[in-house]
Amino acid sequence: MAREPIDLKSPIFIPTNLLKSGLTQPQTSPTGSELPMTFFPAEAFIFDLDGTLLDTEPLYTLATQQVFDRYDKQFTLEFKRTIVGREAKASAAMTVEHFDLPLTPDAFLAARGEILQTLFADASPILGAQSFLSALHHADQRLGIATSSSRALFELKRSKKPWLQSINHTLCGDEVLASKPEPEIFLKAAALLDTDPCDCIVFEDAESGIEAAKRAGMKVICVDSPYIGEKERRAADAVIRDFTQVRVILAPEPGIEVH
Repeated sequence: MAREPIDLKSPIFIPTNLLKSGLTQPQTSPTGSELPMTFFPAEAFIFDLDGTLLDTEPLYTLATQQVFDRYDKQFTLEFKRTIVGREAKASAAMTVEHFDLPLTPDAFLAARGEILQTLFADASPILGAQSFLSALHHADQRLGIATSSSRALFELKRSKKPWLQSINHTLCGDEVLASKPEPEIFLKAAALLDTDPCDCIVFEDAESGIEAAKRAGMKVICVDSPYIGEKERRAADAVIRDFTQVRVILAPEPGIEVH
């Protein structure tokens, strides 16, 4: 089914128009030739979750708007860009303050959480994510997840997804003292993987995550998103639309090639 075009200039975020898992494009240049590949050496790979491996960001927006409807408020893409990738309590506090909601941050999270509980387990993977992680597993590469989600929500999101359950090294937002854009979660993930930060590649879709990974001294591949701007894209070492643009390389040294 064809989707309506995404209007990135619109102040209103329409979830059905921003589902990344359903967007596909040919991997060719405007002239029709195959795009060149760029090689990035790496000894370990660390993934964000929401918007990077799973297309959950529209679900967050849908649930947030349902809470906002009770107070005649409109959640906007412009504001969402400021909170994507942040730890839940931090983003909730920003949301309540910005929109002058008659709720505490905890009450907002509880109201939104009731809605999200029915949505998360069936979240769609970002195109190519499952195959790419499977290829890394079969190549015996070191893998980890570093997400701002709480442990409880993280486990709910992967509850029906064996390909995510197979990743043993995971860190969640409620397991670190300082959330993204602080580098703590990525530095701890590198330690879990027994890898120097400079030998890690991070996959991220949010400004706060890209900044955190860079501050940790890691290479960053940006999974493109309506929630980040050109400045943040330029901060990444490469930008991909989805994981069909990445392939695993084992020799002469391990790493990935990116279209």
